[in-house]
Amino acid sequence: MNKFATTAIGGILLLAGILLYLGVHIAAVLHMPDVHGWQTPPGHYGSALRDSGGYWMLWLAIILIGLGVLVLVAALFDRFNGIWHSNMNDIRRRDQEFNARRAESEQQITEGEPK
Repeated sequence: MNKFATTAIGGILLLAGILLYLGVHIAAVLHMPDVHGWQTPPGHYGSALRDSGGYWMLWLAIILIGLGVLVLVAALFDRFNGIWHSNMNDIRRRDQEFNARRAESEQQITEGEPK
């Protein structure tokens, strides 16, 4: 799969998760005035979320957001990995050039031919 498609899929998953989370949150907040009794562990918002049937959608939204972030981070690491290898190859090439010049200079010094 090419890099653009991976980034697009990650972005779509992240956006879908955010929109679903917002939709579930808005539905629960709109249902909160109708909730008259609640307990402390889920609270007023949690009870409204449960009564509106949004718990599963909330977890689905969190999973979609997590997957989107993971795909985007994987694409980002893949991109930096290519840059890293390119830089490392350039460093290796310059190191070999430096070593060759140093060996040539040391050889001239041992032979008594100053530069």
